[in-house]
Amino acid sequence: MRSTIVDGKSMRMGYTTGTCAVAATQAAITSLESGETVDLVRVQVPAGDVLAIETREISRTHERATYSVIKDSGDDPDITDGMELQVTVEKTEDGKITWRKGMGVGVFTEDSLFGTAGELAINPVPKKEIKKILEEHKGEGIAIEINIPEGEALAKKTFNPRLGIVGGLSILGTSGLVRPMSKDAYVATINMELESLKHLGVKSIVLTPGHYGENYAKKHYENDRVVQVSNYFGDALCLARDKGFQKIIVLGHIGKMAKLAIGIFQTHSAVADGRMESLAYYLFKMNAPREFIESVEKEVTAERALIRCREEGYGDILEVMERGIEERVKRYLKREDMDIHGKIYTMEDLS
Repeated sequence: MRSTIVDGKSMRMGYTTGTCAVAATQAAITSLESGETVDLVRVQVPAGDVLAIETREISRTHERATYSVIKDSGDDPDITDGMELQVTVEKTEDGKITWRKGMGVGVFTEDSLFGTAGELAINPVPKKEIKKILEEHKGEGIAIEINIPEGEALAKKTFNPRLGIVGGLSILGTSGLVRPMSKDAYVATINMELESLKHLGVKSIVLTPGHYGENYAKKHYENDRVVQVSNYFGDALCLARDKGFQKIIVLGHIGKMAKLAIGIFQTHSAVADGRMESLAYYLFKMNAPREFIESVEKEVTAERALIRCREEGYGDILEVMERGIEERVKRYLKREDMDIHGKIYTMEDLS
C-alpha cells in the first residue's frame, strides 16, 4: 500500500469498505468457480492502484461461497479499521443478479442522491464495481449478500442516522483508497449531509462544531437542521452557499466563535488561535479602557475572559461579536445578500 505526505509526515494509505466488498466478492466468485480456496486477490481501485488484498474463506459448497476481508484504514483514525466484512455469493437459476440484505449493512429510509428508500446503502462507485464482477460471472443467475458483523454497533458512531441510513454501515468509497488525514473524509461527509438536506428541500441550517452545539441547537433552533462541521467552517460555509441554502446559522462556543469573529475559518488550535485577540478587538470597539483590554489578553480561556468582561460591564460583547461573525461570513462568501446569523454560547448556557 502506498503512502502519502500529511503535515510533513509519511503516512500509509488504506482501503475503503467498498474495496473490501469488491475484494471479498471477487474471492467468493473465483473460489466458487475454481473449487479452490482463495487467500489473496488483486483489485484495481478507481484511483488506479492495484491492491493485493488478503481474503479468508468462511464456507464453500458447490453453489455457495462466503469470504471475508479485514478493513485496513492505513494511518487514518477510522472507526472501521480492523472490521470484518463478509460477502456470500450463491448461484441461482432465475437469470438475475439479486442483492440480499445482510446484517450490519445500512438501508436508505428515504430517496436521496445516494440511493432509493429501501435499497442497501452502497455508494454508486463500489456498487458499480461489484455489479461488474457479478455480470461477468452471472451464469444462470447469482445472488450476493454482504454482512458486517459489527456494522450495526459501529454505525451508531457515524453520520449514517443523519443521512437517513438505518441498520448498519454504508459501503463507501470513491477512489477505493483511504487517505490519512480526516479533513478530506470529514468535508466529504459534510458535503454528503448538505446534499441530502438540499434534496429534502431544507432551506435553513445550523452549522456547529460538535455535539454540544448540536444539543444547544435542538433546544433553541428546533425548526432548523443541524450539521456538525468540526473545525471546517470555511469549507462548510462555501458548500452551503453553493448548494443554495437560504439561511445559515453559525453556532458555537465562545472559544471557537471568537476566531470566526475575526475571520479565522479553520478553527483548530494547531492552525490559528486568536481568541484573546478577538476579545481585545471587540472590547476596543466598545471603547473599553486599554488597561482592561490588556488584562483580558492575558487570560488563558475564553470563558474566563468573558466572565471578566461581564464583571466590568461589557457583557454584551457576545452580541457585538455575533454581528461581527455575520459580517465576516458574508465577506468570506462574497455574498452580502445571504441570511447569516451568528450565535455564541458558553458552557453556562448548556447547564
